[in-house]
Amino acid sequence: MSHRVRQVEAIEAGTVIDHIPSDRALEVAHLLTAPGDQFFLGAHLRSDNMGHKGVVKIANKELSPSTISRLALIAPGATMSIIRDYVVVSKDPVPMPDRFTAIARCPNSNCVTNHETVTTDFLVVRPSPLEVRCRFCERSFPASELVLT
Repeated sequence: MSHRVRQVEAIEAGTVIDHIPSDRALEVAHLLTAPGDQFFLGAHLRSDNMGHKGVVKIANKELSPSTISRLALIAPGATMSIIRDYVVVSKDPVPMPDRFTAIARCPNSNCVTNHETVTTDFLVVRPSPLEVRCRFCERSFPASELVLT
């Protein structure tokens, strides 16, 4: 059986998010891209460490701190590479903040944040697997239960 390597066009500048859980790759692409953006989405790619992974490559875009926090919430453990002049200038794990503020709704329907105009605030209880606790109702949730706003 012959193996063929398929390559994706190099980008002059932009961001590459790698080691995304395969089932979250499309969600990451949706979060990071806007209409007209040039991007590559790879899902269910072979990975020695993860079994299968996703990759999103976006040309001419570096991520804001708010977007990086959202990314950490939906793809903890992913890596982020910054590309400039066709060269990787940095490659680091997506940083995990101590808290997530104003980026997701609390899944507890009785939480005050779902009934009044209050900015949501979740503290990181455990980074892996990511678990957060709502500052208002004090309930803990797996990050997968949060819905981005």
